[in-house]
Amino acid sequence: MILYLSAIVSYLGIFASSTFMGWSSPVLPLYDREDAPFHLSGSEGAWVASVNLLGAAVGPPVCLLFAHSVGRKTLLIFSVLPYVIGCIAIAFATSVYYLYFARFISGMGTGTSICVMPMYLGEISPPHRRGSLLAFIIMSSRLGILFAYAVYPFVSIAVGAEVSMILPLIFVVSFVFLPESPYHWMRKGKRDAAAKSLIRLRGTKDIQEELDRIETSVKAEMANSGGFGELLMVPSNRTSLFVSVILGMIQQLSGSQAIMLYAQKIFDAANFAIEGKYMAIIVGVVQLIFTGLCGFMVDHYGRRPLLLSSTIGSLISTVIIAAYFHLKHLAIDTSHIEWLPAAGCLLYVVFYSLGLAPLPTAMTGELFPTNTKSIGCATAVFCTYIVGFGVGKVYQIICDSVGTHVGFWIFAGCNVAGIIYIYFFVPETKGKTLQEIQEDLNRRQSIVSIKNDTWAAG
Repeated sequence: MILYLSAIVSYLGIFASSTFMGWSSPVLPLYDREDAPFHLSGSEGAWVASVNLLGAAVGPPVCLLFAHSVGRKTLLIFSVLPYVIGCIAIAFATSVYYLYFARFISGMGTGTSICVMPMYLGEISPPHRRGSLLAFIIMSSRLGILFAYAVYPFVSIAVGAEVSMILPLIFVVSFVFLPESPYHWMRKGKRDAAAKSLIRLRGTKDIQEELDRIETSVKAEMANSGGFGELLMVPSNRTSLFVSVILGMIQQLSGSQAIMLYAQKIFDAANFAIEGKYMAIIVGVVQLIFTGLCGFMVDHYGRRPLLLSSTIGSLISTVIIAAYFHLKHLAIDTSHIEWLPAAGCLLYVVFYSLGLAPLPTAMTGELFPTNTKSIGCATAVFCTYIVGFGVGKVYQIICDSVGTHVGFWIFAGCNVAGIIYIYFFVPETKGKTLQEIQEDLNRRQSIVSIKNDTWAAG
């Protein structure tokens, strides 16, 4: 079925971009070797690791300029260009400034993919499959990170970059033959093109009811301007934005950036029996398995229960890791519990992968109406990666200045705040059409307004 083929090829694009997200953990130690083209200081390494996220934050605002005019599919194809440029820059880098440029430019491609892919898959998917198809975006991302963990430590820096350059090119060749979103064609006023796209995606000509529903939804939503003012002034849009942005912040502040960017160094610092690079590979495998499990569970159990369980598990895990490094900081003998940080990291990856990893991205593709989807998704991804950049940079500074334990205690506190927010404010979107989600958000806002008016009158 073309729908699933489109999704699989889409995941290939995310896979290709995510190799850059996993790049720093296995590759930064290679710059300490004698045969490295040059060496990095601790501060330079922290910048190289985190500047990719800064580029990922810049990518979505840039893609806003073209999101409606060229379509989701075209944007995804052109997002490959920064990856290729980044690979070339890494392969021929002779100073740290080449790495800064390579990581920043490849991050722009990653940010564009993560911004546009949920839009594309959210618009081509039927309601009963949308949650799973969106959740598997992050599974493919984790597969890309695992690829980085499993390949880059065992080849030269240049060879690793050359191998990575092949992946996005395969994606382009495959994706160019797949259909554009029917919502995009309807938004452009091309009903026939939307119908052809929907027929290909559904594998049947019996699409009239769904086509009419898409047309009605697009017309209703496009009656408004769809600008940034629309995003902030319309209560339901504002709720969608706040939920998307705060879920992204919870994701980044839960501890994920520290473990993903510095997994190998964390394990090495714990003096665990297995080398850090091998433990990082194990972490990648565990992450891949449980992110995939979330994809199968999300349309059955719903988004909220998985998010809550995931954040509670992340809290427990970060407390375990923080406690271990705190004991080391106090010079207490930890030789009998050297396994604890590895266990804590693996436990974190399990729970993080079951909700916090895939679902903020998945819900971003669901919450916004057509007329604000591009700017809403771009804003959410921008804020998520700005926070991720800050965490990646500040974490290393905190570890170097006051200790690893402080960073993980901060993550634990952020997880507590995340649990409270998800419980009280995050809506459930399981099994609802995109139009029904908007109707539900509007009802929620109406109830809040009535309660506020009643309170004010009282």
